[in-house]
Amino acid sequence: MNMRKIFSQARRGTLPADFDNWSLTDDRGRPVAHVAAAYGHLPAGFDQWGIASPTGYTVAHVAAINGHLPDDFNQWDLSDNGGVTVREEYEYHRDHKLK
Repeated sequence: MNMRKIFSQARRGTLPADFDNWSLTDDRGRPVAHVAAAYGHLPAGFDQWGIASPTGYTVAHVAAINGHLPDDFNQWDLSDNGGVTVREEYEYHRDHKLK
């Protein structure tokens, strides 16, 4: 499977059910898990929230920004390279989307 196809499938939510290479990155260092998280296509039971981009943004940060954290998410203290936690990112975007 080629990289372009994998990232396209992550955007569309059509990755194979047995896909497990979530830390695979594109030429900019963006993990495939970030793409799936941005579009709300992480599988149920996903547990690799700490996979980070070169800037330290984790899968959890991306999911929080886009409103795709699962109800049972509990890794609120993960932080990016600047020290911003998932909780802070979630609250900022939640509050600004309400306005």
